[in-house]
Amino acid sequence: MARSALVISGGAPNATLVAGALVAFHELGIHFDVVSTAGAGALLGLMYLAPKNGDPVSTLRGLSEMGVADPLYQQFPVNFKVFNKPGIMADAYRQMLGMNPLFTQLKDWPAKDPLSQWLKDSAELALACTCPSDLNTSSTGLCAHVPFIEEIINFDAVPEIVPAFYVNAYNLSTRKMANWKQNEIDPLHLQAALSFPFIYPPTQIGDEYFIEGATIDCLNFKDLLKNHPDLEEIVVFDILGAERLLHPPRDLYDAWVMSLITPLVEIARDDVKIFEDRYKGNICLHKVPLLDSIPDEVLTEVFDWSRSNLNRLYDIGHAATTAWAKKHLAHLKK
Repeated sequence: MARSALVISGGAPNATLVAGALVAFHELGIHFDVVSTAGAGALLGLMYLAPKNGDPVSTLRGLSEMGVADPLYQQFPVNFKVFNKPGIMADAYRQMLGMNPLFTQLKDWPAKDPLSQWLKDSAELALACTCPSDLNTSSTGLCAHVPFIEEIINFDAVPEIVPAFYVNAYNLSTRKMANWKQNEIDPLHLQAALSFPFIYPPTQIGDEYFIEGATIDCLNFKDLLKNHPDLEEIVVFDILGAERLLHPPRDLYDAWVMSLITPLVEIARDDVKIFEDRYKGNICLHKVPLLDSIPDEVLTEVFDWSRSNLNRLYDIGHAATTAWAKKHLAHLKK
């Protein structure tokens, strides 16, 4: 009988904020009967429950490696590690690099200090810039799909995940939301769950095409309650205040990211309001106060993919969730 659920919503730029929060749950021994995910939350949920190395703490902490060395990011504010060039030629180029032992050593280089991080990321940027691409007006997405999911997720362990685990994606062919359970999730299904329109092309599974479910349902409440009507409490990460996230953009890239994230945040907040009105008194909804924990002076940098920002968000998420969970979720310790 499922009594408690954790909802991990979309929002890749804030991923390390939520990663820190998940590590706090792990360290406190807090467990849930159900974990429901959407968008980037699907990746985070699998890193939490089925990490490749068996250690969710180091896996989630390592998410900061997606960040770009600060001096480099200031000059070129694009995350070339996550947003790869698309196309057959680009795939062949990356496959060729993967067979090069020097490239393998570069990827595995433990760059701990600012200088080594700058050197490593500069080398990776140079390789990314020389990558060919066949991007054109007929392309259905700007970027290749997220390249590293099989390096950090143990898909052999996914079917054995405890608790019940869900990932959503929107089926463009049937115009319905798909909600896959752990015994259905493989790399292709996770890719579908991360296929944010325009950034990534839709993912084909069989004869059907899928896009990221978070574009339609950030919190996946409907299917969660349909599958588990006996839930007594649900925990969500409160990153739902678009007015705090909005700011005069610093550049075109900042404006673009803000244009993508803000509507999702507002959709999620509306879903929470509808849920609270409908289930008030029946289900307890806990909101981990992540957004309120971010200092005002760094809000303008919250969407940055710089290493310093990703590390800072991780620390904020970890500290805020540790303090909050000790007060509100002690009864979920097992």
